[in-house]
Amino acid sequence: MATGASYMPRAHAMHRISTASPGGIPATPPIPPSRPRGPFPPRVAVRRWRRRGRRAQVAPVATILGLLLVVTFIATYLSTTLPNQMSINDLNHDIQIENQVGQVGIVTGRLATVGVVGSEASFPISLGSASVPPFAAPDPAVVEPLTNWSQMYVNYSLTNSVGARVAISAATIPGAGFLVSLRNTYAPVADVAYDEGGVVFAQPGGVPTMVDPPSIALTHGALSIVAPVFANRIGAEAGTTTAEIGVRLTTVHTFAVPVTGYSLTSGTPVNITIITPFAAAWLNYFDAQASFSGSTISCLPTATGVHSVCSTSYEYVAAGLLGKVTISVPTPASLSITQSYFAVTLS
Repeated sequence: MATGASYMPRAHAMHRISTASPGGIPATPPIPPSRPRGPFPPRVAVRRWRRRGRRAQVAPVATILGLLLVVTFIATYLSTTLPNQMSINDLNHDIQIENQVGQVGIVTGRLATVGVVGSEASFPISLGSASVPPFAAPDPAVVEPLTNWSQMYVNYSLTNSVGARVAISAATIPGAGFLVSLRNTYAPVADVAYDEGGVVFAQPGGVPTMVDPPSIALTHGALSIVAPVFANRIGAEAGTTTAEIGVRLTTVHTFAVPVTGYSLTSGTPVNITIITPFAAAWLNYFDAQASFSGSTISCLPTATGVHSVCSTSYEYVAAGLLGKVTISVPTPASLSITQSYFAVTLS
């Protein structure tokens, strides 16, 4: 062995040679052989696959259940909640129209009493009910003239003269009346009418009702009648917007007895006759007034064979059928009749 030469065991030298590549670059260690795989994945992998499969199935089931809940909620809302709410809206609309038409009667009566020619007033008429967006639109209404004008007559007898007849609203003079037809969807359709100073609510198949009385009163023996007259027929408007009725007082005529040289004939009644499509409402109104308890009240249909116009089944505005209501008031102490003529507009 030479002096100064390094010593390396033989086995170690052989290991270095075998793991070195030509050129002195270390060779990549050999990759041990992989464990042979069978026809199925390892047991842990199978369990993981099953857990992933269950999680993948939960998502669509939850989605379907959620959709079913939404559909059930919408179906319940459309079949129950929405109709209930809209029926309330329609009934509130009925009351609103009654109040608005009632204002026409109150104000025209006041204007007639004051008697200032040229006085004007306007009244909104809300044609549309409240809605429930986006599921239900407002129910509409129509303002229109009555198919046949109502008429009113007063028959009385004076001393020192023959019987006299005053036509408050004759066939040749347009009467005072208009109709608001409510085209309800979720409640029964209804009509609200301004009829000779009174306000009537009527539904097909029912009995018309006087919701605001006319200006006909018997107080302490004094019979007073304030009768509005429209100088022209009102127009028509339909929809869900707000219409406006305008009135202007043009003329006032007043008649009163006793007056110098004349008085009502004792023992002779004063007969008030109203010819109207709302005969049942007028009949029931007069019959319910304690002040007219001593009066005779009757109703006859103007068309042969039509008797229900005086009692039941309201269908007569569309058909144009009328009833004649007469109230015979035993000789009052005094009688006053005021006819107030109004020019009327609708916009």
